[in-house]
Amino acid sequence: MEAKDDLVVEGYHFATLADAETARLDAKRIRNLEDNIDYRNPQNALMLYYKALDTRILQTPIGFAYLLQIQEHLRKCGVPEDKIRPIPLNTTFSNKTDASRSIRKSAAARQPQYKGRFITSVCLNVLMVIVIGAMFAIALKSDVPNILNYREAIVNEYSEWEQELTQRERAVREAEQQYDMEP
Repeated sequence: MEAKDDLVVEGYHFATLADAETARLDAKRIRNLEDNIDYRNPQNALMLYYKALDTRILQTPIGFAYLLQIQEHLRKCGVPEDKIRPIPLNTTFSNKTDASRSIRKSAAARQPQYKGRFITSVCLNVLMVIVIGAMFAIALKSDVPNILNYREAIVNEYSEWEQELTQRERAVREAEQQYDMEP
């Protein structure tokens, strides 16, 4: 079981241990950046900011707070507002009407696709029923014994043997009578 202290990183309480570890990694990266980057030159700070946004190296609220600090520093240094790109948040935070509208739109967009799949599925099922029916018909009309007609095939085979034996016995009796032999 995870301790509550393991989930807290720099004042943030994370839901999972994996998120807390990611936050610790972000904090370590921020410390390394602080130690190795000269923020007095706005160009260095702007390059660092762009690189952090492009690589998405900072993924937690701790990293986003640091990026906000860099934004404020760039504004104080006189960097034009249009050169400071906004921080992309690739997550949603609420279930307001915009989110439900986009869900409804995406569901409506997917509906014809499901309808097409349903029609294809029904056609394939009908085709399979026809093929299986044809297989049963062939199996029933075939002379080769199979699971459907093995009893009839065996009975027919024994009756043929019986008829053959009866005919041979009759032929033997006729031959005996012809040569006056007694059985």
